[in-house]
Amino acid sequence: MTFISSLAMWFSNSKGKVVIEWFGWQVTTSPSFLITSVVLIFFFIYIVLSLILSLYNIPKKTLLKIEKRKKNNAITALNEGIIASFYGNKKEVLKNLSIAKKSLNDTPLLILLELQNSLYKGDQNNTFTLLTKMLDIKVLKPLAIKSLIAYSIKNKDQKLFNNILNKSLDKKIDFSWIQKDIFKFCIQNNNWNDLSNYLEKKNISKQ
Repeated sequence: MTFISSLAMWFSNSKGKVVIEWFGWQVTTSPSFLITSVVLIFFFIYIVLSLILSLYNIPKKTLLKIEKRKKNNAITALNEGIIASFYGNKKEVLKNLSIAKKSLNDTPLLILLELQNSLYKGDQNNTFTLLTKMLDIKVLKPLAIKSLIAYSIKNKDQKLFNNILNKSLDKKIDFSWIQKDIFKFCIQNNNWNDLSNYLEKKNISKQ
């Protein structure tokens, strides 16, 4: 506004006139008034456009804040659900899982919480599906392998046992992590050939 006042004062000392003709209309004015009017019009347009843009962005900013709050609540629920699973609070696990699933995708911790809830419910089909999904997630793979070997022991599933043994050939899967379960399956099913083949493959993979 200081700039506009200075500009108007400067032009007020200038002599001359400006004649504007538009569709038969003729307007005569001084250069100072014309320039000041143009500047004021542009300033007014700028203010109006800024206001319109601010009003347009308000819903978007509000939605972003709501989404951020929901995600933070989901992360808090996920953490509390994982902790609740350690002391066997089934109600809290289910409650926090429901909240977390609304805003989080299939993160490793969310899948782990889903697995725990499925185990509490005794839903074997869903448990098996989740464990199979965990095989493709690097950080969950060791846990999935151990759990699926236990699953094969429970169901005396020879085919599943062999498949999981092959999956465990990954160099990052320590044999000591699953050896107790492997020996248990072999003893119960009198199946040592598969163990022998597995150990041979394991030794080759280390070379």
